[in-house]
Amino acid sequence: MNKIKIDKALIMKVLKIAFLVLVAFFLIRYFKRNIKEIRELDFKPNWGVFALSMLFYFVYKVTLASLWHYITYLNDSSIAYKDAVVGYLYSILGKYIPGKVFMLAARLPAYEKEGVNLGKVTICFFLENICTLLGAAFLFLVSLFFFPRTALMDLAHKIVPNASEETALYIFIGMLVLLIIAFFICINPAIINFFLRNFGKIIKKQDMEIPITYPQMIKVVLLFIANWIVVGAGFYLLVRSIYPVPLSEALYCAGIYGISAIIGILAIFTVSGLGVREGIIGVCLALIIPSEPTIVIISVISRLWATVAELILIAIAAIINNFVLKNKDNKKQKK
Repeated sequence: MNKIKIDKALIMKVLKIAFLVLVAFFLIRYFKRNIKEIRELDFKPNWGVFALSMLFYFVYKVTLASLWHYITYLNDSSIAYKDAVVGYLYSILGKYIPGKVFMLAARLPAYEKEGVNLGKVTICFFLENICTLLGAAFLFLVSLFFFPRTALMDLAHKIVPNASEETALYIFIGMLVLLIIAFFICINPAIINFFLRNFGKIIKKQDMEIPITYPQMIKVVLLFIANWIVVGAGFYLLVRSIYPVPLSEALYCAGIYGISAIIGILAIFTVSGLGVREGIIGVCLALIIPSEPTIVIISVISRLWATVAELILIAIAAIINNFVLKNKDNKKQKK
């Protein structure tokens, strides 16, 4: 019986085309829905502040790609920095297809090409997502200290309904401090590995552990928190470009973006948290912006703000990558 030869290059090419077609389909559908909404809105943004907010988002994404590379380095599964960043930026396209698996699938070929253990890369992907959620969660916890007083009092009274305003507020702040302390206890790799091992049993994988130390984990999470502050500042500037929110509300706005991102990430069956994130942003902004049409504008624009910035970065990555490949081919031909 003759063995059928499998052309891996051809299969990868077909898979890449299928992946891009899926991305194009979901993006076109997404833009059709949002452009229609935006045309019906009446607003005049401050384009200078808006451009600055997008610059912050660019920095956030490139830094996120660098953090991904750093995690793979810690797990002894890294490739060249340029290839890691380009691969990461390409993988962003995977978020526009329902389910998060496409983001991981888009990164694997670059590592497989370099002979890296794909199991280790998968672990890094889990760790990156854990750190992303932790960074956003920490930013949100800190932002609670800067909630509008009326909203803060409402939250405090829901937790301690029978206490006086002052007592309820002190108890609520005390609980936040304890949560922040618990946060740094829970990021211990020993605790995370416990859950990863149990998850590994469910999916029948035995190497589901992160091989980094507690100090390294603290450093990584702090870097993610710092990066969330960058994108939070960018979101505040986005809001400011549409509505004159005072600087005192900047951290609150950053926290809004953090909690909306957490819920969007956890909503795995939506296209990049579509609709979920906007809803959370709208509800939270209602506490500081009295105009409902303005809230709707910001919620819709926030999605396009991130999507357009990501597509620009992907295009830049593609241009740089193709330029490097052409240079390599030219050098080979000269030899």
